[in-house]
Amino acid sequence: MGKASIIYVLGLSFIVSYGLLNINAAGTDAVDNFAVYYGRTMAHEIAGSGANIACADVFRDPAYNTPYDNIDFRGGMMNVRFVELGNRKRVISIGSIVVGHRVESDTVVVELRNSSLARYAWFTNFEANKGGQVTSWSTGDTAFGPIHTNDKFNINGSPVFMKKATAWQSAVPAKNTALWAGAYQWGIKVPYPANLDPFVNAASDPSNGRAITGADAFLEFNTAGTVTLEVPSQGIDTTFGSAKLLTQNGAFAVKGANLYVKGTMTGDLAIGAVAQAGLGGNVYITGDIRYKDNPRVNPSSKDRLVIYSENDIVVTYDDSHAADYSNRMVDASVFTLKGAFEVQDAKSYAPRGTLSVFGAMMQYYRGEIGKVVGNSLRAGYSKNFRYDERLANDPPLYYPSAGRYTLFAWREN
Repeated sequence: MGKASIIYVLGLSFIVSYGLLNINAAGTDAVDNFAVYYGRTMAHEIAGSGANIACADVFRDPAYNTPYDNIDFRGGMMNVRFVELGNRKRVISIGSIVVGHRVESDTVVVELRNSSLARYAWFTNFEANKGGQVTSWSTGDTAFGPIHTNDKFNINGSPVFMKKATAWQSAVPAKNTALWAGAYQWGIKVPYPANLDPFVNAASDPSNGRAITGADAFLEFNTAGTVTLEVPSQGIDTTFGSAKLLTQNGAFAVKGANLYVKGTMTGDLAIGAVAQAGLGGNVYITGDIRYKDNPRVNPSSKDRLVIYSENDIVVTYDDSHAADYSNRMVDASVFTLKGAFEVQDAKSYAPRGTLSVFGAMMQYYRGEIGKVVGNSLRAGYSKNFRYDERLANDPPLYYPSAGRYTLFAWREN
């Protein structure tokens, strides 16, 4: 009996001790697991908070790039860096925290993009001409891409807006008379660009760009892919073998005079005119402008043209040769800094058919294209403005940006 009791007691003690050891180990593992989970969760929250705070700073001030170094936050540490990559800004936020003998950390990376204004098919600062006369969107008018105005859309009848329309003020007289197929939003104001500096500086680069100063220039794109430049007052009459040979960086500007352009274009170019001492700064489209590789047929076409003007871009007209000016076509994006895209003598002479424009359009004022009485064209052209969908992801050379960043991607571990 005595030996059996001793064995029983020893066995029971071993079983209880082993059980208690396992319970203690399980408790220790549970505490460690909780500590790890807590540390990783807090590190992730700190990194996410840093990314949110940094994005808010950039949204308020697009130039903001001051790093956050070892900022105490919720018991841990926050470090944020900014990396600028052209029109993109990357926010890299690292959160870390010490839990026991461990250091847990996590990273959140945010990509912001200062998107090009070429995302708009149509953009006006004022939906009126220089004299203050408003222009309406009327029955038969259709906008095929996203559009915006810093004014208000004046509605006459039932125009159709296929993509989202935004404006500073509510459309009048009654927004419901239009078909807003892509929705609408009022109270949105997008800063209109203040200058053409990126384009002008590129054209003025003596090594890579090309600029003509103080003299009118005539540019013709030839079907063979060559480009003819004439500047009569400077004795220039040269045909370049390609657009690239005209200007290496794709920028050609006339400063202090006007530019005249027409033809079938091959390549990727930005052309335009700016004023100097109050002279020039207008572009005149004297004939059709077409892409050699038509992007309507081939969406992979690399042919692109953007026309810049400090003042107006004018589609010319000569009533003495009216047949030559019927149903005009302009394959190009157009941007006027202080003026409008308009037709010469738009309210005079007989109707001329349709003016078709394929690209993106920005006007400070809304130019006159034709005279419509009721639903009838009485002079000038009917409008057929189509958005070049390629421009949403691949904007024209030197096209202005929106001036502020928007969220493009948010990546977490």
